[in-house]
Amino acid sequence: MKLTEQQQQLLNQLEDIQLPDPIGWWPLSYSWWLLIFMFGMLLIGAIWYYFDQKKRNAYRTEALDCLNQLESLPNSPNQQLLAVNALLKKVALTCYPRTEVASLNSEEWLRFLAKTAKHIKQPKALTETLQRSYQAPSQDPIQQQMDTHALNHFKHYAVQWIKGHHQ
Repeated sequence: MKLTEQQQQLLNQLEDIQLPDPIGWWPLSYSWWLLIFMFGMLLIGAIWYYFDQKKRNAYRTEALDCLNQLESLPNSPNQQLLAVNALLKKVALTCYPRTEVASLNSEEWLRFLAKTAKHIKQPKALTETLQRSYQAPSQDPIQQQMDTHALNHFKHYAVQWIKGHHQ
């Protein structure tokens, strides 16, 4: 089909189709504002929880630092056993009622430690180890080696208890 001259002139006067501008992100819809608000609250809550837990467990960090300092002291194994036991008692007094913990000793103390951290296995012969710590240090090298071995087991147990006890 052949266009006439008049039709060709009219066709040349037509403009191309103008598309509207694409829809922008701004201003955001209400659902986006709600999502941003909820994510912000979740982030603030997570940060608050982290710092709250860090503050609540500060005594654990301090106790573990004290335990590491005890290892550097040149005390006999018996003295170190007593120091570790005293540190465990301080930690227990920090987070449990004084009326419940202060009077505990010997078997009652070990039962309390086991009760508050059931998932942590106590070393065998812990009672004898703690009772032996009140005796004078032995001059026998074999006995000293056994005392050092018992001390290492007790320190390992103390670290686990400090990290994992629960109320």
